[in-house]
Amino acid sequence: MMIEREQTQTRPEEEIVAHKQGNSYVLQGVGGIVGEITYRLVDVDTWVIDHTFVDGYYRGRGLAKQLLDFVVEEARERGRKIIPSCSYALRQFEADPSYADVWAKEKPTSYSDSYSSDGVK
Repeated sequence: MMIEREQTQTRPEEEIVAHKQGNSYVLQGVGGIVGEITYRLVDVDTWVIDHTFVDGYYRGRGLAKQLLDFVVEEARERGRKIIPSCSYALRQFEADPSYADVWAKEKPTSYSDSYSSDGVK
């Protein structure tokens, strides 16, 4: 009896480049956009993160967290607060106390949209 080994496919390393695009950060891979996070101004001191997405093929690599950290770092540099409206950003803000300095908890939560983070894991 011959037993065949199942060959596992390993993904080749791919360079993924992040860049700022308006009120968003985008991750670009060889095939195009693989992830993005968007935010908008509520007032002069506050941003709402309203959408986070990472393509299914690229999930599990921490890319959504990297996108979130780009926005958080920019908010810190500019002295802004953030309302984490999308479900992914809200979960991260709730789980990680390092975001407390930029979290606009006192702002209304009516910006929340549970559908704005489809596809982030």
